[in-house]
Amino acid sequence: QLPLPPRDGAPVGGLQLDVDRRRAQVYVDGSYAGLVDEFSGYYRHLDLPAGLRLIEIFEPGYEPLTLEIVVPPGRTTTYRGTLTRTPGH
Repeated sequence: QLPLPPRDGAPVGGLQLDVDRRRAQVYVDGSYAGLVDEFSGYYRHLDLPAGLRLIEIFEPGYEPLTLEIVVPPGRTTTYRGTLTRTPGH
């Protein structure tokens, strides 16, 4: 299920997430896509329309992670990152 369904014939790319909080929620261009764990590991990625995408990753007790990623057509990009605990947690 794609947050943004690609237009018929529009190029599609993949995004694999290597983020330490596997239960964190992933949003693409403002739409819920799933949990980090669903898009992490061999052959597990998020299919997205190619182009610039806004990725937001949320987990309670951690600072949100917001990134702009260019998804290349026909290729899978891997993002590696770490969520930072919010002060007091």
